[in-house]
Amino acid sequence: MPFKSASSPRSRVGCGFLCVSAVLTCVLLAINGLIMMNLVNAVLPTLPEQWNEPRIAQAAVFLGPLVLLLIEWWVCDVAMDWLRPLQRAADNG
Repeated sequence: MPFKSASSPRSRVGCGFLCVSAVLTCVLLAINGLIMMNLVNAVLPTLPEQWNEPRIAQAAVFLGPLVLLLIEWWVCDVAMDWLRPLQRAADNG
């Protein structure tokens, strides 16, 4: 069994990480769906007549949560990159 050095980063692979990622993604999609549904219901009556179509509302309710999910995972990735060097510096110092 090879010895891992203390400074080597932990890789995030495996069944546990994938299951947690899938569950978190489902929870975030549900929350994002509720946010977009409330946003569409609040904004739709204020739109001009030519924009007040059901297809536009359906597209926003479908695509909005996916865009929000992409932004949320990007923010999570950036935060992990920012926090990881601080953790290594604390381990070495």
